[in-house]
Amino acid sequence: MVVVLTLIAMVSAGILSLVYGFTSVKIEENAALALEGSVLEVLPGTSKVNVVRLNPDELGVDDPREMREREQKTTLIYQGENDQGQLVGYAFVGEANGYSGTVRVLVGVDEQTDKILNIKVLAHTETPGLGSKIEDESFRKQFVDKSVNDPIKLGEDIDLISGATISSRAVAEAVRRGFDDASAVYEGGK
Repeated sequence: MVVVLTLIAMVSAGILSLVYGFTSVKIEENAALALEGSVLEVLPGTSKVNVVRLNPDELGVDDPREMREREQKTTLIYQGENDQGQLVGYAFVGEANGYSGTVRVLVGVDEQTDKILNIKVLAHTETPGLGSKIEDESFRKQFVDKSVNDPIKLGEDIDLISGATISSRAVAEAVRRGFDDASAVYEGGK
């Protein structure tokens, strides 16, 4: 009986690994296409998306609040071009911890003014009906026209969602930290 169960487990594991091998490529392609579609959404007027940065930045950033160096999270920057080949702007993904998990946002920045054009919440596990209000247009539009020099803090220039303070703070922090990192990388890479 042990031999039979072992054989069944080995065959099942083999089948699962084959299925994973065939489907993982397709899943990654679909995720890349979805992200490209989101880049088009946060950079209005974009017809072509280029990936500017592929490797993680090995430089650390001093974080005085934690009294240590924190790893720079922004590794991929997407550059948008219009039909004439002119740069529209760049987009980056920012992350921060929310109430019940990581909040990921995609932020589009204008090439000329260095101000936020739009943000989109890519993924979150916040409480439905409360924390999920971070996806609402009324909350997201508060970030539009903010520059890297603006504080992007709750209570200063961003109104929080009542009952979802942690979720609101997570979005503001993801945008703020991501904007700092991406701006430094993008401006340094021009």
